[in-house]
Amino acid sequence: MEGPFIKKRKIAFAGIKDQGNANRIKEYLNKKTGMIAVDVESQKGFVGVEYDLRKINFETIERSIEELGFNLSQEITEKFKRGMAKFTEQNELDNLTAVPSSCCEDPKEISHNANRHG
Repeated sequence: MEGPFIKKRKIAFAGIKDQGNANRIKEYLNKKTGMIAVDVESQKGFVGVEYDLRKINFETIERSIEELGFNLSQEITEKFKRGMAKFTEQNELDNLTAVPSSCCEDPKEISHNANRHG
C-alpha cells in the first residue's frame, strides 16, 4: 500500500530482547485503527510500523508503545528523528484542513483601490 498518507517508520526502543515482549507490542499495535503493518526486530531494538496518517499518527504509536511499559531510545539521534516525524506529520495534517487562499490580491483591484485614494 502506498500514497502520500501511508507512512513507514522505524522506532528505536530499549529493553525488548525477548520474543514474548515483541509479540505483545505487535499484537497491541495491530489492533489500532490505521495500522497497516508492524514488525518488531527485538534483537536490533526497532519496531517497524506502516500506517495511514489520516487514521493514526506517529505520536499515538509512540505513546502506545510506552503505555505497554516499554522505553523508547533516548539517544539524541533517535529523539531527533521522532521529533521530526511528529513535526512533519502535524504539518501534513494541518495542510489537509487548511483553507486554500491566493498568495496575492488581484492586480486589477490593487490599481483600482490605489486610484481611489490618491
